[in-house]
Amino acid sequence: MNKIFNWKISLISIISFGIITFIINLNGNIFLTIIAAFKEISFRFVWAGFLGRWVQKISEKHHGIHPYILGTIIPTLVIFVLTFIIHYFTFTPHPVKTVVINTILTFFSGIVNVFLFKKGLMKV
Repeated sequence: MNKIFNWKISLISIISFGIITFIINLNGNIFLTIIAAFKEISFRFVWAGFLGRWVQKISEKHHGIHPYILGTIIPTLVIFVLTFIIHYFTFTPHPVKTVVINTILTFFSGIVNVFLFKKGLMKV
């Protein structure tokens, strides 16, 4: 499983993005806010683990700026599309705000992940 899934990145992602999604939607219906946070947690558990492992492979294989480009742009686009589908069509109180903030944070977390992988940290 560790060859296709990075549980460390997944764990950090579900905690941080679950809390962020909850806070973004807090001034909406509390029931829908809790559901939005759980949707984000479930989504991030799966995708962050797989994309985290993929970014780890890229950071091991490529050198220079290439892993930063590949490790940020592609996961950010994937997360943008999937987060948009999950939140926009399923009664999240503030879907656009949720998608935009989570996508921007995904981009920056991709940069940090590549950096940590290059330093030998967070690898599985």
